Amino acid sequence: MKIITVSEFETNFDNIMDDVTYNKQFYRIQTEEGDVMLIPYESYEVLQNTYQDWVEDTKDTLKDEFDHLPIPAEYIKHAETEI
Repeated sequence: MKIITVSEFETNFDNIMDDVTYNKQFYRIQTEEGDVMLIPYESYEVLQNTYQDWVEDTKDTLKDEFDHLPIPAEYIKHAETEI
């Protein structure tokens, strides 16, 4: 994982996007409001599926300790433009 600032992301947008797309690199982007992650979609799918499986396996035992629903990252819609 590489850690960068928003300014670095803006300045090197094309190179960073290529690094994520072709090299499957993860980026943590530091912002004043809190950090965000930029990861390849294939990795996101693995993380989401793993989380969903974990929720299903532990929902009865952890229901009073941890509010794990809704899933924190869910599909909303496709981009308006085609890639």
